This record gives sequence, C-alpha cells and structure tokens, in this order.
Amino acid sequence: MDFDETAVPGYGGLLRLDGQVFVVLGAGQGIGRQSAHALAQAGATVVCVGRRAEPTERVAREVGGVAIVADAQDRGDMVRLFDEVRTRFGKLNGIVDIIAIGIRGGVLDMTDDDYQWQHDNVLRHAFLALQLGAPLMRDSGGGVAVLVSSVAGQHVWPGITLAYSIFKAALDHMTRVAAVELGPLGIRVNTVSPGLIKTPRWQTQTAEWYERVAQRYPVRRIGEPSDIASVILFLSSELSRNMTGQVLVADGGLTIQSPSPVPDDMQGWSR
Repeated sequence: MDFDETAVPGYGGLLRLDGQVFVVLGAGQGIGRQSAHALAQAGATVVCVGRRAEPTERVAREVGGVAIVADAQDRGDMVRLFDEVRTRFGKLNGIVDIIAIGIRGGVLDMTDDDYQWQHDNVLRHAFLALQLGAPLMRDSGGGVAVLVSSVAGQHVWPGITLAYSIFKAALDHMTRVAAVELGPLGIRVNTVSPGLIKTPRWQTQTAEWYERVAQRYPVRRIGEPSDIASVILFLSSELSRNMTGQVLVADGGLTIQSPSPVPDDMQGWSR
C-alpha cells in the first residue's frame, strides 16, 4: 500500500472568516451577542440586527460591526436589511438566526393569537432570512445559514409549551428542506439544538435551582451562551464545509438519556 500523500489543510485557517460579512439576527444579548463576538474574533464583519436599538448598537460597538434596527418578523424590515447589506458591503457570506421565545400553552388552552405569535416568533423570521438572504449569498459565491432550534423540537417533557415545540420541530425540518434547495447555489444550512442555556432571560432563577437542574445533565452543568456560539462558529466556517441539513445537538448530554423502565431499588441484577 502506498503512503498516504493526501494534502493536509491548515485546519486553523479553515476556522477563519476574514473578509466575510455575517448577519446576526437577535444579536443584542445571550447567544446572539456571543455569536457576534465569535464571528468577529474569527475575522468576520458582523451586522448586528435587533428590534431594540440600545443593546443592538452596543454589541455592534463591542465587535466593531454595524447595527441595523429591524423586526426580523416583518418582511419590509427584512427587505430593507438585506438591501442595506448589499449596498454597504456588496456581499453576504452568512446568516445566523438566534431569535425565539417560548410562551406557555397546551393543546387544550392555547389561543389562536398565541399560536400565531409563536409561529411567527420561531419560524417566520427564519423563513424570511433564508428567502431574502439566499439570493445575496448566491450572488456572493455562496454562504452559510445557521439557525438555532431547541431539543424541545425533538423531545417531549411535561410543561413544555405545545406551539414552541412543534414550531421548533418545523424549524429543524426547514433546515433540511432549505439545505437541499439551496445547496446547488453554494449555500449550506445547518441548525444548532441546545438544551437549557443560561441566557439573560433565565437570570431570575436561583443558584439552587440551577444546581438542581444541572443534575439532570450528564456533564452536570447548565450551558452558557458561549457554548452555543462556539458551535455556531464551527458551522459558519470551512471546518464544517461538508455539513448541510444537519441539526447539531449541543445539550450537555441531556437527550441521550431515557427514563429508567424500572425503579432504582429493583432487586435481581446479579451475576
């Protein structure tokens, strides 16, 4: 057998995003803010997008990027966003979409208004981002889109809202469908699926509560926004160039477990 002389790439260089332009939807806090920092540290120019001017502009200053105040669920705002990116930079290499908030409500008690609100809050902006951003990425020679889902889209737990779960499941499949459609245009589409992440929205919980919840995770810790941003950076880079249509779980091992089918004190396990 001949010696393997296959070219060895510079793996560290494949992580770099120098000269690239990325749009981050929901950049003002939590996973969005950390993702903006991760992309910027890898060399990208980051367009920070959010509905609230103050946090969006603050993060843009932190990363040396550009702030655009826009409602990602509004088609007019999203058209304006991508038009501005095209005018200012002439290209777009990636989109990262962080946005989603869950609201309570089950099969028997969710209202039509809440159902529609949750649909728009989880799915509509992702659809608009792909539909309106893909032509600019295509014209730029290709690009990547990274969406953020949730393990609630793949698993069911008591108390997890109906609409949030089903629309996260739909987001996962949107990833697959879009990857097949956009792949020939040079665009990869992937999704990160976290478990519980200690974002600013969860800051009202006590340290004791976090300690109790951490025991449910094999790694015995609750994920930080930076844990998800690091996966987003990987999926945004050439290190993941052979990945598309994937839902990459980053949940501290939560969902590899199943409830035991027998009580813990069952007798009879012996050699």
